[in-house]
Amino acid sequence: MSRQGSAAVGETIEQLRGAYGGFPVVEDRTTVPRRALVECMASASEGRLGGARALLERDGRTLLVRYRENPDVWDLPGGSLARHENHEQTAKRHVAEQVDVECALTGAFHARRQTFALVDGGEGTSGLWVHFEGEPLGTEIELDPSDEIVEARWFDTAPDAVAAPLRERLAE
Repeated sequence: MSRQGSAAVGETIEQLRGAYGGFPVVEDRTTVPRRALVECMASASEGRLGGARALLERDGRTLLVRYRENPDVWDLPGGSLARHENHEQTAKRHVAEQVDVECALTGAFHARRQTFALVDGGEGTSGLWVHFEGEPLGTEIELDPSDEIVEARWFDTAPDAVAAPLRERLAE
C-alpha cells in the first residue's frame, strides 16, 4: 500500500476516533484497471482520495437530498475531498454548497476504507469515506439546493429509498 493510502487512512481514522469516539470502519477492496489505479494513486498523493457526508438532525427531523446522478435515492449531502482538505472540512463545505446550510459536526457514525488495486489481494492505494452526524447552525433553515441536487427536504421519518449505510443509522 502506498504511504498516502493505507498509513494515512489509518492515522485519519485514529484522529477521527479521538475526536468523535468509536465508529465502525468497513474495509472494501476493488480491483481496477491500471489507468484507474494511477488516477487513484495521484488523488491519494494529493490528499483527495475519499470524501465525507453529513447527517444533519434538528427537532427529530433529518435532512436528506436526492442527487441528479441518482434521483431515485435519498442520501446525505456530501462529496469528495478537495486537495489538502480534511474530512470535517469536506462535510461542512459540501453541506454549505449543496443546500446552503452551515453546520457543526457532532459525531461520526460510519466510515469505509476503500482500497484500489490492480489484482485481488495486491498492493494498491486507499481512501476514506466518512459519514458524520451534525446539526445545522442558525434558527431559520431554508434549503437552497445546488445544481447537483434535485431536491432537499427535512424528514420526520426516513423514506423507503435511502442509501446504505444511512438506512441502518436512520433505523436506530
